[in-house]
Amino acid sequence: MKANEVRQSFLDFFKSKGHTIVPSASLIPENDPTLLFTNAGMNQFKDVFLGVGKRDYVRVANTQKCMRVSGKHNDLEDVGKDGYHHTFFEMLGNWSFGDYYKKEAIMWAWELLTEVWGLPKDKLYATVHFNDDEAFSLWGEVTDIDKTHILRFGDKDNFWEMGATGPCGPCSEIHIDRGEDACDKKHIPGHKCEVNGGCARFIELWNLVFIQYNREEDGSLTPLPSKHVDTGMGFERIVSVLQGKISNYDTDLFEKIIASIENLSGEKFSKENAVPIRVIADHIRSLTFAMADGVMPSNEGRGYVIRKILRRAIRYGRYIGFDSPFLHKIVDAVALTYDGVFSEVNERKEMVKSLIFSEEEAFYRTIHRGLDKINEMVDLCHKENRKILRGEEVFFLYDSLGVPIDFIRDVASDEKITIDEEGFNRLMEKQRERARAHWKGEGIDVSFIKGKVAKTEYAGDENFSLTSKILILLKEKEEVKELKEGESGVIVVEKTPFYGEKGGQVGDRGFIKKGDNIFEVIDTKIADEIYLHTGVVKKGKFNQSDEVILEIDADRRAKIRRNHTCTHLLHRVLKKVLGEHVAQAGSLVGPEGFRFDFTHFKALTKDEIEQIENEVNRIILSNLPVKISFMSKDEAIKNGAVAIFEEKYGEIVRVVEVEGYSKELCGGSHVKSTGEIGLFKITSESSISAGTRRIEGLTGTGLFEYLRKIYYIINGISLSLNVSEDKILDKIKSLNEELKLKDKEILSLKKQLALSRIEKIIQEAEIVGEARVFIKEEDMNIEDMVNLVDLYRDKVANGLILLISRASDEKVNIVCGVGKSLVPKIKARDLTKKVAQILGGGGGGRDDFAQAGGKNPDKIKEAIDFAKNFVLTSIG
Repeated sequence: MKANEVRQSFLDFFKSKGHTIVPSASLIPENDPTLLFTNAGMNQFKDVFLGVGKRDYVRVANTQKCMRVSGKHNDLEDVGKDGYHHTFFEMLGNWSFGDYYKKEAIMWAWELLTEVWGLPKDKLYATVHFNDDEAFSLWGEVTDIDKTHILRFGDKDNFWEMGATGPCGPCSEIHIDRGEDACDKKHIPGHKCEVNGGCARFIELWNLVFIQYNREEDGSLTPLPSKHVDTGMGFERIVSVLQGKISNYDTDLFEKIIASIENLSGEKFSKENAVPIRVIADHIRSLTFAMADGVMPSNEGRGYVIRKILRRAIRYGRYIGFDSPFLHKIVDAVALTYDGVFSEVNERKEMVKSLIFSEEEAFYRTIHRGLDKINEMVDLCHKENRKILRGEEVFFLYDSLGVPIDFIRDVASDEKITIDEEGFNRLMEKQRERARAHWKGEGIDVSFIKGKVAKTEYAGDENFSLTSKILILLKEKEEVKELKEGESGVIVVEKTPFYGEKGGQVGDRGFIKKGDNIFEVIDTKIADEIYLHTGVVKKGKFNQSDEVILEIDADRRAKIRRNHTCTHLLHRVLKKVLGEHVAQAGSLVGPEGFRFDFTHFKALTKDEIEQIENEVNRIILSNLPVKISFMSKDEAIKNGAVAIFEEKYGEIVRVVEVEGYSKELCGGSHVKSTGEIGLFKITSESSISAGTRRIEGLTGTGLFEYLRKIYYIINGISLSLNVSEDKILDKIKSLNEELKLKDKEILSLKKQLALSRIEKIIQEAEIVGEARVFIKEEDMNIEDMVNLVDLYRDKVANGLILLISRASDEKVNIVCGVGKSLVPKIKARDLTKKVAQILGGGGGGRDDFAQAGGKNPDKIKEAIDFAKNFVLTSIG
């Protein structure tokens, strides 16, 4: 059977048993921001098992896209070493939500495997939990399995749990014996082939999980009111069994992908090349499916894992001759393999190819710089019989050459060498300390006051001014009893209207007052939930326990609110215009404007920027209400709120909703309705790293001030050029054309002057043997020197010219040319290099032309004398 037939027969079988067939969920889990990737078919039904969600059906089946590349489910390092580990795979599954249970699950699994797919019954084994007498009995009653093939195992192999607490239950696994030839542990003394024996002879095909308990906090098990069935079968594995292949990579699921790798590399899928080709074949599937589902390479979260997979594929590509971007060329083979099954791959393959190519280009630049150095260090380890790369060697590769630490680790591992992680981390910490020492700001260490004060109560959403009590005063990182006029310090109070910097929004400014005493707050930060009001006493003094009035700069806060709400609108519009792959990658919201970082693989076009601006401004002018609500995180996610994966949330979250348009988890300051934002304009769009873009924008009064400034500039240009504003570009174009004509005239005159100068130089040149040699200090710029040398070299076949010019008190320019008939005797680059060394510099070039620089003009005469002697010795 072909793979597509296997998949379809599974779905048709369970459809005939009354199951609803649902599509695969995205690889990005929709209802669980704590999960990196969808790693099992049950992920999209987790809420049902937890009792907080319901479906319109009680029987369901599907094929689910999965990735296991993090946490306890991490197969990344094993991929390539054998024929059955994958980072991306499909999982076939069927579920019952309080409907059928063990009997039907076991009976139908046996029917599909033996009657529909025709697997030999004598090669199949069933395992059950050692306490699950019900499942043990059912296998003997409802199937005709060999009863000696029903085996009991403990919790490790046959008990499934969602987490430390929650739904759980025993499971029953179906294994197949593929024969002695399939064993991959024959070389291990004492190895015995058996079910759960760890070799490739007996492999698990299908896991039937019976969810019947709830694990309590104390570890006890409580029976659930409703019992569920959750099954999972690795698609690649069952296909290999049905197609009679020992390795999954020999099935038609990989046929087109491996053929593409062979065609591009010129290497065959042989025993010698098996590991790199398996790695590439697996990883390109992961990359294609993840990126098609919206995962963008980055340095955090899912994006970091994808980038690591891509770089691992590139590294293994070098073993079969790839030395330039190639992965993007294999995407078409992946799309063709899954055509008609996962439509998103074909629909988004051009975007995926562009994104992969961009990542490949960037990484190849890095490894071309660093790989030679790594190999040099590895060779040195071998020569010195060392089994470890020193910390300073690793730090140099990472810090100076930009080679990722995991790439260094992988290359070293291939050579049976480890890296000095401790030494590397020590050097990294020293670097951080140096950075902190050079930082212009002032860090505030509040560890010494922890426990002395409770966390600050923030009440700034409702109040711009309130009364509170001073708990602690800090001056120069030490607790003090009072702050006097002119002194800088930090004030900590019980309750504050000041927003502390977090979530990308800057801290509030304003004043703390006690009668005529005034403390100006220039920044507000948060450390361990304690709000730190940093500033200076402008008048009077402040003491601990003082009752004070805190007033924020309300106008400044209003500007921040406009900008913050606008980032939410922008986020939603970016997804709408560019695609759902867009995700927030960082932000900074201040009163002057904002910047918003997001995942995207290429620069925005002029049309895209205009679409984005138009849509954001449409929502602003619609004056939609902005609502704040509090609810459980699970409820918020279920209701469609966007959570940032890298952010950490409590059980109760704050949801900011622009009515009917966007909904995000956010703790920041926002307008009451979008009309308050006024207007929005993108002022800058740029790249900050591969796969990550940055938009800078303005709103409200900030945008008005920007437009007024632009108006005055345009008006001034108009007056200077003596044209109306709509004619400015035409006038500039006309002036540029005039300048080009003038430049041509100047160049023509320079050439004429140079030609006349050449004739004079030829006459002044010294005759050395049959050569005409001109070596002299000249007062001219580097461009004129190069032109003169080129003319002389082309005009005098047996000529040599060396010009030295004093560019400044600390800089010397050197240009040398050698005619073609003289090149066999003396090389321009050799002479130039030696002259540059005398002048304290360096340079290089070709046999017939070279240029260099120096730092010591005082040695020009010495350099000229040396050059003349060198020429005389070489050709005289």
